[in-house]
Amino acid sequence: MVIHQLFKIIPEMELVHYFDAVRGEVKLREANNLPFICWPNGVPCLAANAYMMYLYKRNLSRNNNGGTLRQFAKDISHLIRYCFDNSIDFIQMNDDRFTALIAKLRSEKDPLNPMARIRDSNTLNAIGRKCIDFLDFIGRLNGDDRFVIDTVNAQQKKYQIRTKNSKSGRIEKFGWYHESFDTPSPRNRRSAISKQSIAGLYDAIPLLSSTSLDQQSKRFIDRRRTVMLRLLEMTGARIEEVARIQIKDIEEAIEQNDPKLQLTTLKKKRREHRFVPVLHQDLAVLKVYARVNRHMVIKRTIGTAKDHGSMFISEVTGKPLSSKYMSNEVGLLRRTAGITSQACAHMFRNRFITKLFVRLINQYEFDNKDDFRRVLLDANTLKQQVQQYTGHGNVDSLDTYIDLAFDEVANLGVVVSTVQLQEAYESFDSNVDILHMELRAGLPVSIYLEKYQELLNLRTTDVARISPPQQHYNE
Repeated sequence: MVIHQLFKIIPEMELVHYFDAVRGEVKLREANNLPFICWPNGVPCLAANAYMMYLYKRNLSRNNNGGTLRQFAKDISHLIRYCFDNSIDFIQMNDDRFTALIAKLRSEKDPLNPMARIRDSNTLNAIGRKCIDFLDFIGRLNGDDRFVIDTVNAQQKKYQIRTKNSKSGRIEKFGWYHESFDTPSPRNRRSAISKQSIAGLYDAIPLLSSTSLDQQSKRFIDRRRTVMLRLLEMTGARIEEVARIQIKDIEEAIEQNDPKLQLTTLKKKRREHRFVPVLHQDLAVLKVYARVNRHMVIKRTIGTAKDHGSMFISEVTGKPLSSKYMSNEVGLLRRTAGITSQACAHMFRNRFITKLFVRLINQYEFDNKDDFRRVLLDANTLKQQVQQYTGHGNVDSLDTYIDLAFDEVANLGVVVSTVQLQEAYESFDSNVDILHMELRAGLPVSIYLEKYQELLNLRTTDVARISPPQQHYNE
């Protein structure tokens, strides 16, 4: 039995924001990618859509085809189906019925593995918490502010999170809990992607493109996949942040003597940008794609007059690619390469952050983990600099990736320059590997030699620019 999705994402929409009495105009507010929810029989679910509006006004993310609101719509769909199947209204939910709903979700098995549950304990609890939050909204909508506490028998548990926006460094928050919830299971954090897996992904690029494509189309798709992986490596950006890169961002970085690439920072209530240092030799790879491969596709599809400026585009339509499509591309490359371990786009971000700190650790030869952590607590200078590169909202969240950092504020510039110098040489090796891949794919030797010499020249430029200044230390 196929269970269809209860909601659709409305890609473009505006809603009434307020009435401007001075001008006599109704002001509208952008509401793109807002979920629209129906009952299983196709009738719009007014209460659920009112809840979506409530979440929308809280400025929850709608990025990437719905974002956080999409996840809420997906999770409360289980409660909507339960009420529909049992012919009850949301306000008729109680402790026993909610427990039955959780038990039903817990009993569902994975179609590919009937011995395993379709969702783990943490996923089950997350669904339950969102359903309780929706029922709390229903209670307030019906004038009963204690509906989920007195009738559903849910509780609000207090917990603390670290934040830089509080004098104490911590703030209190509340989360919903119910006796039917599972004991939370340990969270499996993604590790950093290995260098071997990255090499495997690059090697899979010429194998993945369809043999039915003409040579020009195949070259564009190969180049697009190469640029995508290279940007994930060199910026440590989230996949949607990479998907949002504009051609003008690349062009502006190319013109700079000390190039920094602008990225849109996600997971912020307001649109913010950050600038990540990049190398001239990496920009050379991006420049060829932007000015040659991509330009030809735009010209052939939508035309240069309608160029929207997005870096990553469809070979068929010329329209921007979604971050979900790009994330799936990494999965296709992983399967084509025969990589059995986990290898996804976000693991490039983990590698970027981890690699930076590992190099700093090696640079300063800190051997004692506890002493290093104690030093770190005295000054967050390094973590704040890394935060600028990664777009983390809170420097403490970087502790997920590291247990180590250092103080040495006076020598911070020397250390960071040394790390960037190591990155320049490693980046050169990666770009030469890409060049070798193109040579095997049919790149003429004369062009290969020309590009190799260009990389050598750009590496020299990068090394000269970031070489650490000479320091004189007292014996």
